[in-house]
Amino acid sequence: MLSAAAGVRLLYPLDLWLLRVAQSRPSRVLDAAGVLFSVPGEAEFAGAAMLVLAAGLFLTGRRALAGSLLLALVVTGLLEFAMKLWLPTVPVPPEAARSTDPSPILEIAYPYPYPSGHMLRAVILFGAIYLLWPNHLLRAGILLLLVGVTAGRVYLGVHWASDVVGGALLGVAGLAWAFGRPSAYKRRQATGIRHQQDQQPEI
Repeated sequence: MLSAAAGVRLLYPLDLWLLRVAQSRPSRVLDAAGVLFSVPGEAEFAGAAMLVLAAGLFLTGRRALAGSLLLALVVTGLLEFAMKLWLPTVPVPPEAARSTDPSPILEIAYPYPYPSGHMLRAVILFGAIYLLWPNHLLRAGILLLLVGVTAGRVYLGVHWASDVVGGALLGVAGLAWAFGRPSAYKRRQATGIRHQQDQQPEI
């Protein structure tokens, strides 16, 4: 529904107002903070970090989850690419940009900004860490980080607020799929329990 609303440009007035509010008091400190908060969503950083996380899960016996997370990152990335090519949202005015996102390896120009790939990748990577390690301090830090990524993308003038929300929702969908799939161990365990129940004599 959000993608459809963005595609028919219903969200443009609200996006424009939020951009003006975010940039109402610009400063060099906020510029630097916005660029810093962009790093977790960079394709190179998120991809490398996800490979490390998946390797750790693989070595600890959670191979199905490792594969699911990698697949979720790839598939949602392809969906992001397709929407940025074909979903006709309003581009952010070039004069609103306070920074660019030069990528040392991947630098692709898209005709449309929806959804935010930085937000998508940050949500999948740090959302997975949030779900895997139930530490209150760590989780609070992750939430603050994601808030920073959200605010930074709008403040820098590289995305509308709707782009960021769309990327976050796509990332949440990828996480829900990855963590919702039953692991091979759980499937074998469930199959074994059913087999034992079938073998029990009726009383």
